[in-house]
Amino acid sequence: MKIKFLLATAVILCSAAVVNAQNPLKIGHVNIQELVQKHPMLDSLQTVIEKESKDMQEIYDEMVAEHEAAIEKFEAESSTYSDFVKQTRQKEILEQSQKIQAYNQTAQQQLQNRNMELIQPIYKEINQEISNIAGAQNFTYVLDVSAGNVAYISPESEDLTPLVLAAIKGE
Repeated sequence: MKIKFLLATAVILCSAAVVNAQNPLKIGHVNIQELVQKHPMLDSLQTVIEKESKDMQEIYDEMVAEHEAAIEKFEAESSTYSDFVKQTRQKEILEQSQKIQAYNQTAQQQLQNRNMELIQPIYKEINQEISNIAGAQNFTYVLDVSAGNVAYISPESEDLTPLVLAAIKGE
């Protein structure tokens, strides 16, 4: 996959070099992950996610406590149950266990979705600032080095990360 990406990138760069022979390529790079980690809105985003995660964890803990209490009650009283009642209680405990597992999976998925929903504006702002800076300084390409797909960075490639960081922080 990386080879295909590198070959495609090389073909594009070579094609662009031929088409724009009079205009030299100007290539820059950024580290988008670093920009996300240093974004001023990230702390508030993490606070929201932590609160929602804590709320979901409290519900999960309550469900587990109820389940454990039901198991303890069943174990303590099972000798007095008829076979029918014993099977019914076992089925209830099993259903309760499945409900807890389903809740946990759904809660994890909801947290991931919420995280993606909250972080999208950060990525959008970063990409907009990259576009603004690259356009203003006539960059032909800006590569994201945090993606791990860049095999080589020339010393002539300019790191736009500090400029974008300053822009998103309003400096």
